[in-house]
Amino acid sequence: MESMTGFGRAETAGNGFTVTVEVKSVNHKSLSVSLRLPEVISSMEPEVRKLIGGMFERGRIKLDAIVDLDGFGGSCVSINMEAVQEFIAAAELLSRDHDCICSMSAGELLNLPGVVEGADSAMLDRGELTDAFRSSMAEALAELRENRRREGAALAPLFREGFLNIRELTAPVLAQQKETVQERYMQLKERISDLIDDIKLDEARMMQELALLADRSDVTEEIQRLTCHLDYAIEIVDSDNSPIGRKLEFLIQEMHRELNTTGAKVDDSEQSLKVIEMKNILSSLKEQASNIE
Repeated sequence: MESMTGFGRAETAGNGFTVTVEVKSVNHKSLSVSLRLPEVISSMEPEVRKLIGGMFERGRIKLDAIVDLDGFGGSCVSINMEAVQEFIAAAELLSRDHDCICSMSAGELLNLPGVVEGADSAMLDRGELTDAFRSSMAEALAELRENRRREGAALAPLFREGFLNIRELTAPVLAQQKETVQERYMQLKERISDLIDDIKLDEARMMQELALLADRSDVTEEIQRLTCHLDYAIEIVDSDNSPIGRKLEFLIQEMHRELNTTGAKVDDSEQSLKVIEMKNILSSLKEQASNIE
């Protein structure tokens, strides 16, 4: 079992740079990937998406990569003077042709696109940088997967215990409801006989109608289906198969359906409380299942 919540981080140093990758994951009904890559490795986005899509099937996954440049004369940034001259010339041209004041501060120039560049990024070995990014990404994703599996393993006993508790509650509900149905059948039969004592009655027809009334209160089929769903859910939780989140959500939905029908048929207050207790357990498990891959 694997949760959809987790975190992973890795860092790889190279010749003049350090690559840091952080990846976070939260629950989502399907797989949603959000990437933030620096321009120097932005071309690798399709590769990153393919890798994540091959590892995970559910969850909102956000991956951030940072490339810190160093080792080039201590300079953190470089100024593209050619771009600066072009912007200044364009500003002077606008000022002359449109009779406006040409005034640009150094700060304004630095904010223009293409003026500030990474520290001698052109001098980096792109192959080495790409390999470093792949290494950091693989390590961060592996840590994310391990954290998701660790949390999933912690949730497994909660599911198993919840399903087993419901399983135990079904037996007394079924047994008591069978007694209730039998008692109701006999009561109705006696009541009808008293009311129509002097009227000739079709005995076969009366028995048929009473049987139909009793059948509407019988929860045997609902409990049997609920038990089958519970057994299958426990089997899924105990297996090593993945993903299982959607299966659990579907089974819990079907269990709710059976319990709703059972609750509508049960008229004994004690058994009604047991049905409510089972539904409360399922509601708690439903919330947990929404965070399982």
